[in-house]
Amino acid sequence: MLIFLFSINLVYGQSIPNLTVGYGDRYDSLPKLVFNTATLEDYRKAFSSNHIVNKTPAVERKNLVIPTGKGKLEFKKYSFSADQGDGFRGWAYKGYLPQLKMHILVSNHVSESLGFSDLVLLDSTNGSQHTIASIGDGAVEIPIPSPNGYFLTYYYNQVYTSNSCFIGILAVRKGKAPFRIKLSEYNSFETDNWAVEDIRWINNTTIIIKAYTLKKIDNENSKQFAYYIARLRQENNK
Repeated sequence: MLIFLFSINLVYGQSIPNLTVGYGDRYDSLPKLVFNTATLEDYRKAFSSNHIVNKTPAVERKNLVIPTGKGKLEFKKYSFSADQGDGFRGWAYKGYLPQLKMHILVSNHVSESLGFSDLVLLDSTNGSQHTIASIGDGAVEIPIPSPNGYFLTYYYNQVYTSNSCFIGILAVRKGKAPFRIKLSEYNSFETDNWAVEDIRWINNTTIIIKAYTLKKIDNENSKQFAYYIARLRQENNK
């Protein structure tokens, strides 16, 4: 299910179109990724996941100021202060994805002393937002575009359960106004056997995972690494 809404966490009454994707019920109706074992050499040959341009947005009156094709947008800057109580804490800026022309932000909330966050992609051309829903309290990791930009992969490692993770694949298609592009669920995978250290693309339709399991060695947690590979699966090939 795709939800259309308007962001309410901006300042000074700004209202921005927002699409939220990544819901579990939608992924449940789509093909699951099937992983096979791979090697360290396979991983080293894959495309690096470092597609992010580190930028530092201007700050005015404790607000992040981010330029877009529709003008400058202001976001309440995230505050680390512990004495604010429940409610919206603000936004953290995480960089820029030039392949998609998207800024990366994380919104932060506190409820009953527990922290919650969401990852949001802000379109630099028109200011629209795409929120990627998380299966946990925290935001998902920054999505990684395929070499041709037609897909995004991202992951979330469970906070309260070690060696457990969720991996999602989003399709990137041409959107309809007010959205330049449309993100939609494509494939997913969950396991309680390992967590994700890194994801890379081998080609436009194949990903490789650097996975780890935490094991106690001399009373300390140690990461044991393994590598897995999966090809994207079309809906008619479940």
